[in-house]
Amino acid sequence: MVGALGTFRRKAALVLLGGWFAAMVGLCAVLLARHLLPLPRPSAGSPRLAAAMATLRREGEKGKLMAVHVLYAECRCSLRIAEHLRTTPRLRDVSEHVILVGHDDGMRDSLAARGFEVTTVKVDDLEATFGIEAVPLLVVVAPDGAIRYSGGYTTSKQGPAPRDREIIDRARRSVSSDPLPVFGCAASRELRERLDPIGLFRGST
Repeated sequence: MVGALGTFRRKAALVLLGGWFAAMVGLCAVLLARHLLPLPRPSAGSPRLAAAMATLRREGEKGKLMAVHVLYAECRCSLRIAEHLRTTPRLRDVSEHVILVGHDDGMRDSLAARGFEVTTVKVDDLEATFGIEAVPLLVVVAPDGAIRYSGGYTTSKQGPAPRDREIIDRARRSVSSDPLPVFGCAASRELRERLDPIGLFRGST
């Protein structure tokens, strides 16, 4: 009887250890996806993206290059980009817009005060309207409506200074830029569920 009980305890311990190991592997995979792996970005050749960007252009902006910064109010990486936009000189003769996902009056007002045209959208509407699943994202649109850039700001998460001004300036001179990876936050329900299927970080960024 004692021997059987000992065997049962050893088996139970192995099962618990196996469950713990599987949970840790899953947790590490989620953390890796959230912090190291690039997130999906819309293709610069997407007609859907071009059509959505065209709705942002104001009457007085025709004939100008347009840069659109897509930021999420609850994403720390987006907050970093917003601070960068507020504190760096912007390029002349370029119309700059911000699509602000979620609700943050302070971010909206401070960016508007710096001359950005700010459009707010609900989280669930970003993918449905613009085909965008992850942020922060930079989209640069030529005067004729063609997308000249769709990608991220840096070569790594929390990397060196954002390269948006360099990318915009190259587009202004009709010089192409290879799209940088998007490191930041999932901004669509479907992508959040793919990255975090068991909901460990649901509601956090």
